[in-house]
Amino acid sequence: MNRYKDPSFHSAFLFLFAALVLSGCGDDESGGDANTAAATLPAYDRIPDCDGMAALLGDLVSGLTPADDEGEPGRYREDGRYGVNCTWLTPRVESDNAFEMVKGGSLSIGITVDPRDSSDEKTLRDLGMVYDDARVEALGGYVVDMGGKLDPAAQLGMVGPQVVVGHVNISFAAGGLYLQKVEELRNVTNDRVIEAAVTLHRSLR
Repeated sequence: MNRYKDPSFHSAFLFLFAALVLSGCGDDESGGDANTAAATLPAYDRIPDCDGMAALLGDLVSGLTPADDEGEPGRYREDGRYGVNCTWLTPRVESDNAFEMVKGGSLSIGITVDPRDSSDEKTLRDLGMVYDDARVEALGGYVVDMGGKLDPAAQLGMVGPQVVVGHVNISFAAGGLYLQKVEELRNVTNDRVIEAAVTLHRSLR
């Protein structure tokens, strides 16, 4: 199976997010703005499918090809959580030339809504894992940066920034079969995906 069409590869970054971001325990010390933003959760039918997400994201995914529907998680509902996982492939992945194909990569974006839990901003901030961004703060949210040294101008990597507003988080990941940084995705920077997350969060309101 082509690794890019393996659903376990597509969802790896979501697993990392679940494993590393701590769940809130009802502590009111978490950001008050985020708690206010969480009061109204987006309904399941307001979560875009992958075509709808692509229309909202425009240039971010232009020139990329949606991964085959077979094996793609797409929109989902499970254990009270719901959302969507979408993956786009770079042109080289579709090449018949194996030497070109291995230079290709994928861009994955996930929206997760969990009415029961939210990440704990205070704890994450104490750990140095919150990146301050005025665009996200205006929504009552914050950016989770796993490495604690987010460079907004750097190319998006395998574990990208997570943009959290209340109980809604939007996650990004990009990478290749053999190369962590894919030439075809060099214009997909951390700053661009944060801006994309702001657009997606606004669309859910």
